[in-house]
Amino acid sequence: MFVDQLETLHQTQEGFYYVYDIDQNKCLFRVFWANAAARRNYALYGEAVTFDPTYSTNKYDMIFAPFTGVDNHKKSVTFGASLISRENDQNFKWIFTKFLDCMSGKEPHCFFTDQCPAMKIAVPAIFTTAAHRYCMWHIMKKLPEKLGTTVTKETDFVTRLNSVVWDSDLEPSDFEERWCSLISEFQLEDNSWLKYLFSKRQRWILAYYRDIPLSCLLRTTQRSESENSFFKRFENPHGTLVEFWMLFQSAMDQQRYTQKSLDRDSDHSLPQTKTLLSLEVHASTVYTHALFYEFQQQCVDSLNSCSASDSSREGSTSFLDVEISIFHKTYTVAFNPSTFNATCSCKMFERKGYICKQIIWILSGKGIKKIPDKYLLSRWTKNTKKMPLYDVHGQLLDDFNSSDVTKLDFDAVNSTQL
Repeated sequence: MFVDQLETLHQTQEGFYYVYDIDQNKCLFRVFWANAAARRNYALYGEAVTFDPTYSTNKYDMIFAPFTGVDNHKKSVTFGASLISRENDQNFKWIFTKFLDCMSGKEPHCFFTDQCPAMKIAVPAIFTTAAHRYCMWHIMKKLPEKLGTTVTKETDFVTRLNSVVWDSDLEPSDFEERWCSLISEFQLEDNSWLKYLFSKRQRWILAYYRDIPLSCLLRTTQRSESENSFFKRFENPHGTLVEFWMLFQSAMDQQRYTQKSLDRDSDHSLPQTKTLLSLEVHASTVYTHALFYEFQQQCVDSLNSCSASDSSREGSTSFLDVEISIFHKTYTVAFNPSTFNATCSCKMFERKGYICKQIIWILSGKGIKKIPDKYLLSRWTKNTKKMPLYDVHGQLLDDFNSSDVTKLDFDAVNSTQL
C-alpha cells in the first residue's frame, strides 16, 4: 500500500514525542511515541536495547513493537513504542529513524532484534555505530519447531545446548568446541537450521562480542520471558486502539511505580554485608540493592575461591594469573598500582559494568578500600536519576522543582561515573 506523506510530528513541553503516518484512506499506518520518562530512561540506560515486533494487539492487526532496556535496578524499562501495519524494511527504517530523532541521535552500543529478514536490511541502514545482534531467546524458542519433539522432549539436548549458548564466560574456541561436540553426539550435523545458526554465531553468541560495553545486559532467559509476559497483556485481537492505549498507559504507570519503589528502598536502607571487605561495604552505600547483591556474590567468591598461580611484570603493570578453585579456571588480571587500572580476561566489567571477583581479590590485597571511580558506572548507582536531565536540544526530560539544573547530553550522562 502506498503511504501518502501526511506525517504529523508533535512534541509537547512535557517532552512527549510522537509521530505518525496515515495512508491514502486516512487510516493510521504507523506510529512511534516516547514520553519524557522513557526518553530520560534511555539517556541513562540506553547502552543495550531490544526491539521486539512480535505482538499483535488489536482488531486492526497492527503490530506492537516496543524498545526495551535495563534500568539501575536490573528491571526491564521501556524506551519507546510503536505500532505498524506490517513488518517490512520500510516500516522498520521509519521507526528506527524516529527513535533516533527522539533520542537526539544517540545510538545504543548493542541493538538486539529477532532474525526477521526485513530487520537485517533496516538495522544497518539506520544504525551506523550500534552492533546488531540477534535475540537468543527468540532463537532458542524455535528449537521444537526446527528439531522436532524427539530431540527436544525425549533427550537432554535442549538443557545441554542451553548450558553452551547461555554461558557468558566462554571464549570463541571454547564455544565452538562444545557446540561441535554436542551436535556430533546427537548426530545433528546435517540439520540445516543448526548449520545456519553456527555460521551466524558472531551475531548471537556472546563470546564473539564480549568487548561491547554492557553487552550482557539483555542476555538472560528470565528477562526475555518476563518482557514477553509483560507485553503479552496488550494482545487482544478484538480490542480497539483506545483500549490498547489504556492498557499500555496502565502498564507504564506500573513500571514507573516499581522504579520509584525500588529507588526508595535503595535510598533509605543499606543491604547487609557478608564479608569484611571494605569494597563490599563501599558497594552497599553506592549501588542499588539489585546490583549490590550481584557484586556481593563476587566478593564472597573472591574470598572463597581465588588464589594466585603465576605472575609477571611489564613496566609498571603486573600480570597475575588468578585461579578460581570452584570453577577450575584461571584468568589473567593486568593491574597498574599507580593508576588503579585493572583488567581481567573474563571481561566481566566490559560485559556487565562491575568488577569481577578476580579484580576484587587483587584490589583488596593491595589495601584498596573503595571501588575506583573508573569502575563505578553511574548507571548502577542510587544517585543516577537524581540530576535534572536535558537532551541535546535543551528539552527537559522530566519534571523537577529544583532550580539547580545542569544541561547534559546523552553522551555525557552515559559516560559519567560517580
